[in-house]
Amino acid sequence: MIRDQDAELVKDPPTWSLTGRMCLWADRSPAHVQQERFRLMGSGWEAYALISRSTQTGSKWLAITLRLEAEVRTQWDQTGIDPIDHIFVQLSNYLLLREWYDDLGVLYLK
Repeated sequence: MIRDQDAELVKDPPTWSLTGRMCLWADRSPAHVQQERFRLMGSGWEAYALISRSTQTGSKWLAITLRLEAEVRTQWDQTGIDPIDHIFVQLSNYLLLREWYDDLGVLYLK
């Protein structure tokens, strides 16, 4: 949980997930997502996820960490837009711009 210093508001980890969603890689091949639950990490939350990448011998699962700060979550809550939409757009753009490796690194959600 994260406590808002001014309002003493407690926020539980986000419950949303990208599991079952599909993005596209730069070559337009499918990128299926499996995401674990968000967990408390510093001033926000992190979720470990795997993203599929088709290869000549089948699919390979590549690791990525999704990082969400408490202030970003508060901003998202105020927009009224589904948080999954925010994450999905950012992850899709990230995959379109990124070459694939064994570990995709950390995507800082904004």
